[in-house]
Amino acid sequence: MPMPVEDHARPNPPGQFDIRKIRWEQAIPVDWWRNQSKAHPLPLVFTQTTGRFSGTDLPFGVLYLGANPVTCFWESGLGRDLNARMPDDMTISESDLKSRFQYRVKIEPKGLRIFNASDAGARRSIGAKTAACFSADHAMSRKWAKSLHDAGAAGILYESTRHSLGLCLALFQTSASKVSLSKTRKICSSYDDVNLLASLFAEGVSIIGR
Repeated sequence: MPMPVEDHARPNPPGQFDIRKIRWEQAIPVDWWRNQSKAHPLPLVFTQTTGRFSGTDLPFGVLYLGANPVTCFWESGLGRDLNARMPDDMTISESDLKSRFQYRVKIEPKGLRIFNASDAGARRSIGAKTAACFSADHAMSRKWAKSLHDAGAAGILYESTRHSLGLCLALFQTSASKVSLSKTRKICSSYDDVNLLASLFAEGVSIIGR
């Protein structure tokens, strides 16, 4: 049987990390955002559904946050659906936008070990050759997330693939990360967010029912 060939642009994690060599992010924002369905009783959910850094095969959940409401929208289920339909379908319904809330989430970053996947120096400190280790191939990015979690990481900073210059945080379900969540405040629906609407109009998206 032929041996599997490793993709050197997206290598597997090199076993157990040397914690002393990992370059942790020092500048971690305090304010984050969450886009959540109104139907969901809790705004902050550590999910184990299959995603970039989460999965049913992992022993921990992940809370996905965005640095601003627009990034949060594009990374939410509603935004991902719209992104998948464009440019053939450039519409979104008013009712769908009204069905989701924007939450401001404050975290206390002191003491949190956060890994910045967009920092080339940080990636080199763990043997990740390129940013692809944490992006397109989610099966691969989950392997790196598992290795970082096992090394004591509380989460991963990474760039959004759907919102230019958008920053995201995947917070692992650890005792340290739970303590860091200091305050959550419901702000408005996605439909009432003027900056989000402006960004949709700039993309040429039409709101049905408006």
